[in-house]
Amino acid sequence: MLSDTDARQWLRLRQLRVQRAREALTQAQREEAQAQAVVADREQRVEQGRALVNELGRHWGGEGCVGMPRWGERVQAHREALTERLERDEYALIDEQDALAQARSTVRQRRAELARAEAREAAVDATLKDQRRQVNQAREQRAELEAEDVGRARH
Repeated sequence: MLSDTDARQWLRLRQLRVQRAREALTQAQREEAQAQAVVADREQRVEQGRALVNELGRHWGGEGCVGMPRWGERVQAHREALTERLERDEYALIDEQDALAQARSTVRQRRAELARAEAREAAVDATLKDQRRQVNQAREQRAELEAEDVGRARH
């Protein structure tokens, strides 16, 4: 049997661990949201880059082809610059998607840690309630025995 002070400290320790687990989960969720926003922004840039390359090809392959002899070198340089920027964005997107996957994994891990901490807290709470119940039952039994002893002594 634990003393009341030890029991309260044990429960408080478990409550603090639950609180820290919740804070860690909240932080992980914030980081996941930030990673998701970065990926969404990068995906948008990749789509814009693809649209620019396609638009350049459509323009100079269609009505702009008349000026191609005059502007061909500049168009080619511009296309290469757009393609290079698009490739950098695509590689960066891969890295950012990996970071997002890691952030999601961390969130799952933090959720599991929180669940374990909450289960431990509940177990400690149940144990302490059971201990209090046992102490109260023992007190009641002693009181009943003392009452019976007092009753026998009078007869």
